[in-house]
Amino acid sequence: MAGWTTVDDLVRTLRRRWDSGRYLRDHAEGRPWTAVELPVRGPSARDLLDRFADAVTWSQRFERDRRTAAGTPRFDVAYRSVGGRHVGTNAVPARVRVDTFEQLCSLLGTAREVRALDGLIATTGGAVPALVPWVAAHPLRALEHREIWPDLLATVAWTVAHDPRRLYLRQLDVDGVDTKFVDRHRRLLDELLCAVLPPGRVDARFPASAFARRFGFRDKPGYTRFRLLDHEPALPAGVSELTLRSDELATLQLRARTVFVVENEISYLAFPAVTGALVVFGSGFALGALAEVPWLATRHLVSGGALAPHGLTILAPLRRRFPAVRSMLMDDTT
Repeated sequence: MAGWTTVDDLVRTLRRRWDSGRYLRDHAEGRPWTAVELPVRGPSARDLLDRFADAVTWSQRFERDRRTAAGTPRFDVAYRSVGGRHVGTNAVPARVRVDTFEQLCSLLGTAREVRALDGLIATTGGAVPALVPWVAAHPLRALEHREIWPDLLATVAWTVAHDPRRLYLRQLDVDGVDTKFVDRHRRLLDELLCAVLPPGRVDARFPASAFARRFGFRDKPGYTRFRLLDHEPALPAGVSELTLRSDELATLQLRARTVFVVENEISYLAFPAVTGALVVFGSGFALGALAEVPWLATRHLVSGGALAPHGLTILAPLRRRFPAVRSMLMDDTT
């Protein structure tokens, strides 16, 4: 039966469309159903002459499968006449038509998915009504997370109802939800929160990966570890090394005009004395906290790292924040 359309072919076509979410979206958004018609490629007059028994079996499959075991129609078949003087005129399937959404679900076996989606919409309407349009527009995403949907809704509802500016993310008070849950599902939570929060509650400067900052929670402070390479009047005598909150370091009026940033701890500890300078331990990739020290932009900033891809990866974001930063020992000669 090569080249003839089978019922399985039609089911595969409809399944691909179903998997795109188009039919579930229409259902969830209450759009009127439009009957689906698909063409059927069947035997020619020559095929009927050469393979009549195969053609009969092929046609009978359409008649057999167009109804459920209980006799309920799953699709209708439109026929065309094919034949000739040697085989007579025969009616063969030419098109199938799915007249209702229920027929489509019966044909694809997706009624359970529809019931699950209806349940999610009802649950969402009771917990966070403003999210119902999102569920309707993204039914497959919602179904994919059906097992944790109540926790997602509870997290969204709590965040909407509270001012997070005085709270750390770990203070989120939702039964069964912790920061690991938020971290695992931050991209989906980001979509859900952006769908219901006013623009002023979402800081677009930060991506979904910076969840706490994006939604206004207090972020854990960054810390800067540094050594004094020269006497510093603003700090107690006898102190040579400190670790301070970066936001507090930003408030200090330090005399140092040159700031070295190194990412190797031994290089940091062995750094020699330099007049009017200090050295910051970059600690690998943990240089983001330096962005909280704006006065670095007024200093002679010098960065030294490994002459390797990860060293350049460390230097790049520092240079984006402080374009004038110079690198040392990271040239061709070295």
